[in-house]
Amino acid sequence: MIKIFKISILITILAVFTNCKTGNGYKIEGNIKNGENVKVFLEDVLQTSAIVIDTATIQKNKFKLNSNTSSGIYRLRFGNDINNAIFIFLDKNASIKVDVDLKNPTKYQAKGNQETVDMMELIQTSNKNFIKIDTAYAKLKSSTAKQADSLSVLFKATKQEQVDFIKTFIDKQKNDEVACFALNLLGPMLDNEVPYLTEITEKLHASSPTSKQIDSWYKQMQEYKTGLMKEQENGLAVNTQAPNIVLQNPKGDTIQLKNLLGKYVLLDFWASWCQPCRMENPNVVRIYEKYHFQGLEIFSVSLDDKKERWINAIKQDDLSWENHGCDFGGWQSVVATTYKVSSIPATFLLDKKGKIIAKNLRGEELEQKLAELFATAAK
Repeated sequence: MIKIFKISILITILAVFTNCKTGNGYKIEGNIKNGENVKVFLEDVLQTSAIVIDTATIQKNKFKLNSNTSSGIYRLRFGNDINNAIFIFLDKNASIKVDVDLKNPTKYQAKGNQETVDMMELIQTSNKNFIKIDTAYAKLKSSTAKQADSLSVLFKATKQEQVDFIKTFIDKQKNDEVACFALNLLGPMLDNEVPYLTEITEKLHASSPTSKQIDSWYKQMQEYKTGLMKEQENGLAVNTQAPNIVLQNPKGDTIQLKNLLGKYVLLDFWASWCQPCRMENPNVVRIYEKYHFQGLEIFSVSLDDKKERWINAIKQDDLSWENHGCDFGGWQSVVATTYKVSSIPATFLLDKKGKIIAKNLRGEELEQKLAELFATAAK
């Protein structure tokens, strides 16, 4: 279930919003309704802890802050409620003016530099889009089966509207830190936009390598990229959908992987000439005999280039399951290329919907995983 996060909560977890410039004077003035005697805090948001760098008290609907700090994005918080906060950009000799009604702080007005105005428009438009997303999700959640398809399309469209808005904002934004700030407003769509996040943080980091905020995003995305590359070594990544496979079996009949949907499937890449594969085959046979009647199927893909050797190996190793396929391409096999197989034996364990849930499990590890799956299914 997707959880829709309010922007006022989401933006409290922003990373560092300062860079290495120091000694910039600033002046911040405010006209505040419904906030008499409320304290105003100017905060540098550092990881999960906000550092207060200046304070004032609202008197006769006004406050003033006047001091020095480094250039960057800051949070202006009114009172102890972190939801009553706006974001501003302080640069050299910044003079920021804000108008806020604390009964409805999201509709604030701010001026003084283009970066502050851009962030105001970014947040306020995102707030409207997130309200649309919340509404669409509520309708989908309470829909009938007949309504579900059309409402699901609407829900996806409202989410995509926010994603497109953020990407357009970043593309047009001249300030790299403000562009990076906008990434936080992707909200619950962040997980689906990881390739974009990786690409854009690399560009922003190259343009502004000293920004701590951008560097924080950049390091996180590089860690993800490294992890993904490792995960994709010798095979498609876990949690991806297994592409369909269409091959000929030893009798010349067509077999397809998609025909096994609804079953757990061990997709096994091997070859008659592969000694480690032949040594593993008795274990695969034992696993098949133990779990086949509980719902396990095996789909074997051979990297052989000679039909006779392939068929003989199937008979010799007593590989009794029906789904054996080969295109006789060897290492140039289309299927092996599709699955990014670079060494054999290679296995992919698929769930009943055809999603890869584990890979390259053999021997005891494979049996433990299957025992766990079928024990869960039996409950």
